This record gives sequence, structure tokens and C-alpha cells, in this order.
Amino acid sequence: MSDASEGTHGRSVTITTLVAHPEASERAAIRAVLESGERIRVVALTGDGGEAVSLAHRLRPAVTLLDDQVTAPGNRDLVRALARRSRVILLTGATDRRAIASMLCAPVRGCLVYGHFEAPDLLAAVRAVGAGLGWLSPVAVAAASWELRTRAAGRNGRPGAAYHRS
Repeated sequence: MSDASEGTHGRSVTITTLVAHPEASERAAIRAVLESGERIRVVALTGDGGEAVSLAHRLRPAVTLLDDQVTAPGNRDLVRALARRSRVILLTGATDRRAIASMLCAPVRGCLVYGHFEAPDLLAAVRAVGAGLGWLSPVAVAAASWELRTRAAGRNGRPGAAYHRS
């Protein structure tokens, strides 16, 4: 997997990025945003999940932006296949907390919810994930915290019980 941390002698390494989105116009718009930022280079664009896996295998981008509507016939777990070669940021239109929480169970490093991020957020997400960190849209953070509270309530009988001192 490519690394996007500081290079030798303090120079920054370019973050190579693969964009997988079903709409050509959206792929072009995402590419334009990414290429407007420093240290980010789009190495490939595709609307097909199978091709995305092949490109990720061949090019080993540091980050893959994957729209949740991209599919790969015969590959039930596209995210896992991509995550073997790249750090995945999922792009989704879902706003339901259960749907987002389910997506976050996949091996993704980030989740951006359409309508809840701007171009600077996209650039920051790619930089953060490229550096080995994570990035979530506020809606995704809410879904993740809801899921954690729900799981804690299931184990302890009441929401937040795991966080109260006796």
C-alpha cells in the first residue's frame, strides 16, 4: 500500500488516488477537486467495481474514493477487495444512521455523506486517510456514535452504562 506520510528530508509525498463512481460527470468533478489540492494525484477513474479492483491491484493507490453505488458483478465484498490494496473512503448518499453504521463495519478509513461535505473536506479527508488516519462526515460520526451507544446498551442493559462509574 502506498504511504502518504512525510518523505525523506521533510518533503511531502504525493497521495495517489483512485476514484470509483458510477457517473462520469461526478468522477470528473471529484477529479477536478482533488487535483486542485496540493500533494494529491488522481491515478485512475472508473465507474466499474471490477475495474476498480484491477486498477487498485495494479496501481496501488494510497486512497480509493468509492461511491457506494459502484458494484462489481461476482464480487460480493468490493470494499474488502479494494481495502487489500488501498485505504478506502466511502462516498454515500445514505443519511439513515443504521445504513451508515452498517457501511462503517466494512474496512473503510473514511465515510463522506453527500450534501454534508464541501470540496475542502474532500481534500482534507484524502490527506488524512492517505496519512493513515480516518475521516468521517458529521452525519457518519453521529451514526458511529449511535452504534457504539446501542452496542453498549445491549451489553449493559441501558444506554451509556459502560461509561458510568460505580
